[in-house]
Amino acid sequence: MYHALKPEWPCLSFDIVRDDRGENRTRFPHTVLAVAGTQADADAKNKLTLMKLSDLSQTYKKSKGEDSDSEEDDDAIEDDEEEGGTDDDPVLEHVNIPHFGGVNRVRTMPQQANIVASHSSTGHVHIWDIKTHMDSLERPGVALNNRAVQSYGGHKEEGYAMDWSPKSVGHFATGDCSGGIHLWQPKEGGRWDVVEGWNAGVSVEDIQWSPTEATVFATGDCGKNVSIYDTRKKGKPMLQHQAHNADVNVISWNKNVTNLLASGSDDGVFSVWDLRAWGKAPLARFTTHNTPITSLEWHPTDESMIVVSDEEAVFVYDLSVEEEVTQGGAAGGNGNGDIPPQLLFMHCGSQSNKEAHWHPQIPSLVMTTALTGFNVFIPSNL
Repeated sequence: MYHALKPEWPCLSFDIVRDDRGENRTRFPHTVLAVAGTQADADAKNKLTLMKLSDLSQTYKKSKGEDSDSEEDDDAIEDDEEEGGTDDDPVLEHVNIPHFGGVNRVRTMPQQANIVASHSSTGHVHIWDIKTHMDSLERPGVALNNRAVQSYGGHKEEGYAMDWSPKSVGHFATGDCSGGIHLWQPKEGGRWDVVEGWNAGVSVEDIQWSPTEATVFATGDCGKNVSIYDTRKKGKPMLQHQAHNADVNVISWNKNVTNLLASGSDDGVFSVWDLRAWGKAPLARFTTHNTPITSLEWHPTDESMIVVSDEEAVFVYDLSVEEEVTQGGAAGGNGNGDIPPQLLFMHCGSQSNKEAHWHPQIPSLVMTTALTGFNVFIPSNL
C-alpha cells in the first residue's frame, strides 16, 4: 500500500492519533487519523492540522506478459472489493487550528488521544484538546474549540524535544535549545504545573520516557550524549554516555524489550544500546547512512523492528537478523555504501525526510513527513 499527500505548507512534525476503529486492523481499505504542524513563511500563517485519511486501498502492480501475476492481482482486487471497495479514491478530510509560530514538534498523549502538545518556534509549548475537531470529522457541524488548554512560555529558547509518559497519565517533559529540561505534572482542573528541573548545558534534541519506570526518562543532546534522568533527582542526570561523534538528533526506547534504546546522530550513524551494560559498546551500530538521522522509532509490537529516516529515504530494519559483529561491537556496514543484512525495506522519493511513525493499530503501516509532503505505506515484504 502506498499513498502520498502534499499539504499547503511542509510539516516538520506529526503524530498518529489513536482512534476507536479497533486494534490489529489488517482489512483494506484503511483509515488513518493524524495531527501535523506546519512550517509556513510567516508565524501567523501556521496551524495544527487534524487529518482523516480514509479509503486507503491496497496497491497492485500488474506486469505485462505475466498472466499468472495479473490473475492473482485480479483475484486480490475482487476479494478486497467484497471487503469494502478498493475502487474508491482515497479521501482526505481535515480541520485546522490556528498556531502562532512554526510547529517544531507535535505529540499526542498515549492514554488520551485528544490531548496534543506542540513545541512552537516562538519558544512556547501549547497543550490542546482536539476532541471537538475529532468529532467534527465524524459529524460535520460540531462547534470547534480552537483555544489552547495551556500555553507555557518558560523555556528560554525554542525547542524540539518533548514526550508524554506512557506510564503516568498526563506526565510530560520538554526540552529546549538552551539545554533546559522542564517537567510537566498534571493538576486538578485539566492543567499542569511546570518546573525546570535540569539544564544539560547544550541543546536537548529529543526526550523519551521509560516504558516501565514512571520517574525515568532519557535525552539525546548536541553534546553527543544520551543521558538517563530520574525526576526524583533534580540537577544532573543519573547516567550519561557519549553515544556518538556528532549531535544526537533522536532517540527511541523499545517498549517491548525495555532494556533497548536506539539513538541516531547528525553524522548518519544510528546505534542500539543495552541499558543493562550502559557505557559499553553498543549492541549494534549502523554506519550506512550518509545524511543526518532525522527520526527513528521501534515497531509497536515487533521487538526487533525499527523504522529509521535520514534526509534521503526511510528504512525499515529487522535487528533480529544476525551478522558477524566486528571488533568493538559495531555492525551494519563501513560507511562506504554497504547494505546491512538487517535492512528489510527502503522507501524513496521524498525530499528532506523529517519524521516517520508506525501506526499503533494497523500492523506495519508507516507514515512519514518530508519537505515534499506526507507518505503513508505498508512495506510490500511486511
